[in-house]
Amino acid sequence: MIQCPVCSHQNDDLALLCASCGSYVQERVPTLDFFSMVWMLIEFPGKGLKKIVLAEHKNYVLMIAMFFGISSGFGLFWSAHAGNSYENIIHLIIAASVTGLLIGIPVFLVMAGMSYVILALLGGKGTWRNTYAVVGWALFPFTFATTVLLPIELAAFGLLFFSNNPHPYDVKPVVYAVLIGMDGLLTFWSLMIGAKGLSVAHDVSIAKSILVLAAVSAVVLTLLYLCAQAVLFAS
Repeated sequence: MIQCPVCSHQNDDLALLCASCGSYVQERVPTLDFFSMVWMLIEFPGKGLKKIVLAEHKNYVLMIAMFFGISSGFGLFWSAHAGNSYENIIHLIIAASVTGLLIGIPVFLVMAGMSYVILALLGGKGTWRNTYAVVGWALFPFTFATTVLLPIELAAFGLLFFSNNPHPYDVKPVVYAVLIGMDGLLTFWSLMIGAKGLSVAHDVSIAKSILVLAAVSAVVLTLLYLCAQAVLFAS
């Protein structure tokens, strides 16, 4: 609870204005700066997520969702071993990028929508807008996966990274294991930020938000698996 400095009324932790006298009980957050928010989420995730919830403008969410989509698009092509069907890495990069841009925002909206509905049914206090914001910003590790890790994977393996004939692990086992491990860590990091964010936005226990996010992730992974099978069939 936050005590109003004017009338001493006790307000909710996420309240911006005092429910009694209307005075500001904490600093306004008109907008979010991308790089400072990324650093805050790395250093102080709880503080950063609270700032996202308090922000008047939930900017950069759709941009982050697009990076998530591109990363997911390449993930689909990787899981479907689509490299077996391409002779040119440029063609695969274009196809995976376009696929990712098409699915990124819709998949993100499904994740945010399911999280909001389930938590609302479980007694969560958060709004759709705040759920949308924390789920979107929780995907920011995928910006690293797309802009840093993916170029390294393409440089190290090229088309072979998306093939199983031969499998990239058979060619460069240590490099492949390290890169896939880093992809896994970034995904886990994103899930943990998402769980914390839902807990902050909806004022629920971290255990409850983890269970909700696990259920949502299971549905999303199923959808992505079906997309991968469609890619495999089309190729």
